[in-house]
Amino acid sequence: MKFASYSFLVAILLLIGCKEKINIQVADRDPILVVEGEVTTEADSSYVRLSLSTNYFVAGKPPIVNNATVNVNGVNFAFVPSQSLYRPAKGYLGKTDSIYNLSINYNNKTYSASTKLERMFKIDSFFQTWKEAEPPFLPSGYSVSYSAFDSRPQTKYTYFVNGYFDTITQRDSFGGNQILFDNSFTPINERYVFEIPFARFNAGDEYIAIFRSIDRNMNDFIAAYGNQNPNIPGPFQVPPANLPTNIVGGAVGYFAGYDVQRWRYRVK
Repeated sequence: MKFASYSFLVAILLLIGCKEKINIQVADRDPILVVEGEVTTEADSSYVRLSLSTNYFVAGKPPIVNNATVNVNGVNFAFVPSQSLYRPAKGYLGKTDSIYNLSINYNNKTYSASTKLERMFKIDSFFQTWKEAEPPFLPSGYSVSYSAFDSRPQTKYTYFVNGYFDTITQRDSFGGNQILFDNSFTPINERYVFEIPFARFNAGDEYIAIFRSIDRNMNDFIAAYGNQNPNIPGPFQVPPANLPTNIVGGAVGYFAGYDVQRWRYRVK
């Protein structure tokens, strides 16, 4: 017993005493095209953003690519310098249940992607219900729920962001409240009610909800991105990994179609 304790103490002292500087060489590689593209059912909100990857140790924003040829289903997306985005002509509107094909020509290389703009389920209304406190996490206050109906076949995916209007800063605040779900967990062809989880509101609060329909590829991308950014320190972090992408040709990123529904509900 004494020997084991002595050996353990010596090992600790050796570990503390060893201070050797180790230089890790990270090889540079050619920049990779990074794509962020969306076609949505909101007028004049569709865009494509192109940039280049940088070395791990390079600080600052990645360089913007402004000299590519970009089109979606043959419609030209022109570069807008003031926004650093490629956008279609004014009035462009995505349509549900449609396939959209992205084509990019940059630096004598061609990149492509495809997405389906899925139809969102129908939300009829929002309403509130008084709830007593549920210690230790939830105080007494109003819960907020929505009434919905989904006639789409399974399985369809939804990207849901929700928050509130901050009366101090006079701006919408979302705070990372992002939820991925699919209609395998909700009734089909039957009206149902869904209560916003882990939230209580007071009279006068303004609740905000943004729903986006997404296809399976985008669902997997958002889920993987969330796993890579869990905000959990130390050994509980997820090991770094390449994110999935639907971009073909050697680029990274995503191209998505969204049917968007926005709701604001003021608690009475």
